[in-house]
Amino acid sequence: MSVSMGHRGRPRSEKSRVAVLEATAGLMVDSGYEDLTIEGIAASAGVGKQTIYRWWGSKAGVVVEALAEGYLQMPLTAPADTGDLRGDLRGWLLGLKGEIEAPEVSRLVQAIMSALTSAGETSAAIHETLIQPIMDGLDTRFDAHETTHPAGLSAPPHFLAETVGASLLLRVMFARPLTVEWVDQLVDLVVPRSP
Repeated sequence: MSVSMGHRGRPRSEKSRVAVLEATAGLMVDSGYEDLTIEGIAASAGVGKQTIYRWWGSKAGVVVEALAEGYLQMPLTAPADTGDLRGDLRGWLLGLKGEIEAPEVSRLVQAIMSALTSAGETSAAIHETLIQPIMDGLDTRFDAHETTHPAGLSAPPHFLAETVGASLLLRVMFARPLTVEWVDQLVDLVVPRSP
């Protein structure tokens, strides 16, 4: 699947396009988004940096397409299962806070959110590769909690999982911080403390 990101100028060379996406994925794994540069991608892919600027416009655009096409996997997972859903959700959200709020990563997250809000192949592909696995993991955690604590949830597990996922996405989309107070309020809402 070839995902268009609204490139300008001449049609892309498929060989160069793939080389850029593979190089981007490799460099992201090796050194992360903060140290990723257009110059580094171009050198690793064997193309001119103007080619990248012409076709993608920014490093965030290249990373979004690499994600959408499956060249790059983001290390975002659902909460671990220690048997304590409240503690697992809180630890997971606070861990995401540290990752998402780093300035460079924040710009990447905003680019991903922007791609998700557009209709088309890019949005669908990012949803399938990045968002759906997290939602599936949240569903699994809430289902497991309901099995072991039948009266412990205030709403159906799927609804509560969606509440967590949607709340997190909205917070990120509008660049609002994941404060400790917000995390605690969300956890209290979806998994009330035992009386």
